[in-house]
Amino acid sequence: MRNLLAMFFVMMILLTGCSNEPPVEVKTDKVIASDGALTLTRNGQISLSNEQKVLSSVSGNVIEKFFNDGDEVTEGQQLFKIGSKEAETELLQAKQELAEAMTTLAKEAAQKKPVEDLQAEVAERQALIKKLEDESAAGIVYSLMAGQVNIGSVRLGADVKADETVLATIGKDNPVIVRFEVSEAEKNVLSTGKPKVTLKFIDGTTYPREGKLTFNGTTAEATFDNPIGLLLLGHEVRLEISGSLVPNTLLVPEQAIHQRDGGDYVFAVDSNKAVLKKVSLGGKIGNQFIVDDGLKAGEEVVVEGLSNLHEGTPLSVTNDK
Repeated sequence: MRNLLAMFFVMMILLTGCSNEPPVEVKTDKVIASDGALTLTRNGQISLSNEQKVLSSVSGNVIEKFFNDGDEVTEGQQLFKIGSKEAETELLQAKQELAEAMTTLAKEAAQKKPVEDLQAEVAERQALIKKLEDESAAGIVYSLMAGQVNIGSVRLGADVKADETVLATIGKDNPVIVRFEVSEAEKNVLSTGKPKVTLKFIDGTTYPREGKLTFNGTTAEATFDNPIGLLLLGHEVRLEISGSLVPNTLLVPEQAIHQRDGGDYVFAVDSNKAVLKKVSLGGKIGNQFIVDDGLKAGEEVVVEGLSNLHEGTPLSVTNDK
């Protein structure tokens, strides 16, 4: 009997505590079904178009490169020499020994001395040098196209593997490309109609030519004509893509989303209390997430004050809209 009374008093205390929980001040916004124009902004870098990777044809070390970064190269032009430091040392030593042997041969011949052995030695050293040079020539990497070359991160002396190591990239600087990632939802929207693609420099000025948008999976490519070379490789720029229409799509503010246990959640408002809801998101459009499941149009969700909430928390609501 005493145990039952004790349990009864504990439950009464807990219930009293819950009912006296003060309301938490929060700001809310509504889940909307949008049917309007979309504008996206993205940061990116200027890249070459028609880029081609230059792979090493043999394994070894980068012994020599025959260009400067950013040079214009022609098809068939030598770009790199790949070999080994030991082989280069052996070739250099062989050339020095050949020079010494030829000097000795010339002196002996001038003094009318027998030179048959020296001639044989010179011929032998010449054959060795030819063999070493032929082996070295197998490590010459040539450009397969004309364009601007960029060495990337490979430097002299670097270890490379045949058909694996990317030595450089070659491409065209007119037009140029700015690449950026998009969600499937953004891709679906941008793929409809003819969005206007504008490029702005870091100082805020606008490039006078519009771009054209294409997609490679979830990578978008904005291509810009660059006839006078105003767009420089590697420069940071900002893109604005506008004019695409968003069909009847359910959207929730990004501030309402929080993650727990590997999922996406929101706190919805029901009778001025917080209700935790798991949501399925289908991508992002601007500062709104597309909702595939878990919410309905018109529902209120908390966008400020999330850190103080739990299931059932009383709310003092300020509508954002």
